[in-house]
Amino acid sequence: MTEEIDIRNLVQGEMNRAGIDITSIQIRTFPGEVIVIVEVINDFQRAISIAESLDSKIENGFVTVKRAKQITGKKSGSQVSGVHDQRVGDLLNLLSTRSRTSESQPSLRYIKDVEERLSGAMAPRHNLIFGRRGVGKTSLMLEAKRLLEADGALVLWANAQSLRSLGVGSAFLTIALKICDLLLSQTDLVRGSRLGFDALRNLRAGIEQRFSASNTPLSEVANIVPLLQQECSRFCLQSQKTIFLFIDDVHYLPSAEVPRFLDLLHGVTRDNSVWLKIAGIQHQTRWFIPVPPTGLQTGHDATIIALDVTLEHPERAKKFLEDVLRGYIEECGAVPLSKVLNGAALDRLVLASGGVPRDFLTLCATSIQTARQRQNAKTVGVQDVNNAAGVAGQTKLQELEDDAAATDGRSGELVASLNAVRSFLLNDEQITYFRVDFRDKENLPAEYRVLQALADLRMLHLINPSVSDQHHAGQRSEVYLLDLSQYTGSRLKQGIHVLDFEKGHLVLKRTRSSEKPRVGDTNLKLVSLLRRAPVFPLVQLSGHTRTSMGID
Repeated sequence: MTEEIDIRNLVQGEMNRAGIDITSIQIRTFPGEVIVIVEVINDFQRAISIAESLDSKIENGFVTVKRAKQITGKKSGSQVSGVHDQRVGDLLNLLSTRSRTSESQPSLRYIKDVEERLSGAMAPRHNLIFGRRGVGKTSLMLEAKRLLEADGALVLWANAQSLRSLGVGSAFLTIALKICDLLLSQTDLVRGSRLGFDALRNLRAGIEQRFSASNTPLSEVANIVPLLQQECSRFCLQSQKTIFLFIDDVHYLPSAEVPRFLDLLHGVTRDNSVWLKIAGIQHQTRWFIPVPPTGLQTGHDATIIALDVTLEHPERAKKFLEDVLRGYIEECGAVPLSKVLNGAALDRLVLASGGVPRDFLTLCATSIQTARQRQNAKTVGVQDVNNAAGVAGQTKLQELEDDAAATDGRSGELVASLNAVRSFLLNDEQITYFRVDFRDKENLPAEYRVLQALADLRMLHLINPSVSDQHHAGQRSEVYLLDLSQYTGSRLKQGIHVLDFEKGHLVLKRTRSSEKPRVGDTNLKLVSLLRRAPVFPLVQLSGHTRTSMGID
């Protein structure tokens, strides 16, 4: 992967110096051979000459040049002149209106990730789909839903956020009613089963009678499960259809009751072709109770699909996020991307977003707005992104409070924990990233869960799950980066060490200093950078976590 980054930087640098605008660089590796495919907008013949000169610089490889395809978006035409171009205004509007997905408004263009998680989300298997807010859980499930429906499967969609005021018992009854309605709508598939449909109608009427918006107790809905399971089994057997139940944002339901809610749904799916796809924020979701076994047990009943595109592999994160952004760019004809954002600004957006697609898109929109306020601005620059991150910090704090309130109503403790981490880094250590010792997280699980909650809420970003200690054999740590919104703009202190992202590599700098930056452009250098992070003692969160995690 590092070799590919170096090749990409080499080719892009040479083309940029020659004033040639490129729309994409693809690197294909084969045994003993590397092929680099560059799509260019202008100066095609000159680009060919540069490509030939690059062949000798790429071991066992060569560069081939293609003309960029005509943009198929609504605003195709000549390349944009800068951020004040009308098409960039259209891009800004599109980013503002389409950065959040829902059942009624899917992704503008679904981009497959490196791990090919889409195939897992479509498999006849129960799945728990976890990831931070805005990372693409809904986008993944909507794409899976679209493809499954096209393949002939029956799909039911529900968002738990709209059910949270009902209580878990009534929430289950709502899903049960939706299942009955889905089956009853398919009379053409099982015309010969009048008795089965009469039983299903009677069951639906019974469920509707039990339904109460004033919180139906779980004990009163359990006997619905075997009846609905029987009807689903009969329908699937006769119709030869598979049913997928997509439940989004399950973390909005009361955490203590979610295992029972999932247990009821799981009971309906037993011994038939009905599969659960449940999405939520992992560290705000409880999905299984061991005694008595209740809910979905991972590794046995269900498989976890972890969605986060983290900064552990920043070059992968950049490629994925850039591919997402190009979908919006091409839709508006606002090409090339280099005329909208300069390279350094794009790198800073990757860092500022922590690898989260929604944050990346909304920060991009705010950065464009900031740049357009400068009359002479040509492209979005680093400072525009810094300012946008500072503005986004207030929104993130509000989201932190909203998400925390949805689970246990104690958002103040999470905010206090964030302040404790921030004070440790910026006031005590004057650095923007830290380590958590493996032994510490095992000894203080409640405090560690709060740290994970802050990561789920994008105030902290995991950049390495396991770094060895150079002085103590066998001792390892996780490494986290403080969100850029917490130390940029007016918050930025002088003389602190910041971890940055430039040209595919993590870089350690000291603000307002002549100190030479340290570049993590090899595995050895990167590990050395990460080891420089101070160890954050989780005990510093103890005063906040015992109430927030419900521990006496």
